[in-house]
Amino acid sequence: MPPELAGRDALLTEVRRHMDQVIDQSEGERPIIISGLRGVGKTVLLNEFVRYARESSRWIAIKLEAVAGASLKKALALAIFAELRKLMSTGDHAKEKLARFVGVFRSFQIKIDSAGSYSFGFDVPPAAGMADSGEFERDLLDLLSELGLAARELGMGVLLAIDELQDAPREDVNGLNVALHNLGQDAWPVPVSFFGAGLPSLPSVLADATSYAERLYDFRTLDLLDSTETIDALTRPTLARDVSWEPEALTITLEAVGGYPYFAQACGKHVWDVRATPGRISLEDARLGVALAREEVDRGLYQSRWDRATPAQRDMMKAMAADDGAPSAIQDLVARTGKTRTSDLSVSRRELIINGHIYAPDRGFVAFTVPGMANFIQRRIND
Repeated sequence: MPPELAGRDALLTEVRRHMDQVIDQSEGERPIIISGLRGVGKTVLLNEFVRYARESSRWIAIKLEAVAGASLKKALALAIFAELRKLMSTGDHAKEKLARFVGVFRSFQIKIDSAGSYSFGFDVPPAAGMADSGEFERDLLDLLSELGLAARELGMGVLLAIDELQDAPREDVNGLNVALHNLGQDAWPVPVSFFGAGLPSLPSVLADATSYAERLYDFRTLDLLDSTETIDALTRPTLARDVSWEPEALTITLEAVGGYPYFAQACGKHVWDVRATPGRISLEDARLGVALAREEVDRGLYQSRWDRATPAQRDMMKAMAADDGAPSAIQDLVARTGKTRTSDLSVSRRELIINGHIYAPDRGFVAFTVPGMANFIQRRIND
């Protein structure tokens, strides 16, 4: 968790207001989708929403991460079970209000993972005819509806947060869309708040799975930080500890960060660690700290992606790097790689998108999902 969530204050304030309204009215609100490049703070924000919910003690907070090639249904069942066990341990009142939902959950679990072990310390018979159809959208609707009703009885709300949602199987994404859509059609929607996060491709992934997803969700995009926000990210944590930056030190760090939150955090950490004077960050501290941060991020963030790419994929990424991080036209990449047709790059393009290295911001264009990847590749080529 970064010490300063610079540039995200407005969104945090709005979401907290959204959550407070759900509790005050005991009624669900429109689901929210947060998308952006890797390292801009999507997961940090989801974690902050969950933290805010749990600190209030008025939420059943469920967070999970979608994994490519893995069932979202099973991950959801495990996440609900973990939260449910904690809630059931709070006393007889919670057990009484959750009794019906536990049976519905048992039906859901048996249907999607009959070999799974979900023990509450007592036998739970499944609720016949609820969440047991085998159709994810219907069963998830039953599950969230019953959980929402139980939460309302407890004077609580339900927060469901799913990270890396673009990696979920298409049929599971469709089921999620349909269930959330139907959940919101009730005259008095149960107090369920949904937050999904993922790469810039996530809005199109949701729309491809279900056409009305464009109207279902409240879409928010996280961008890179501007200069003022980057300065806040670098200076607020140090000033809180009576440590100031020399102007030249702040300038070269600001230029190196380039608005990338992940790199701002790495630079801040290393500059802090190497400072020679307790109450001041000098130009030499900044130079050394930025160099160490660059080495760390190169090794951990960029190199790992480069190493996982095939020779053909690397050729395509080298051609993309010529655009300095801006979206690359497929036609240009064909020429740069010495190909003759756009279809010659289709396999590499598809594999790089599946692996999360690139995405398609527009028809006929591709771009890196990680800021700074083009610069890393250019430095490799020059070396």
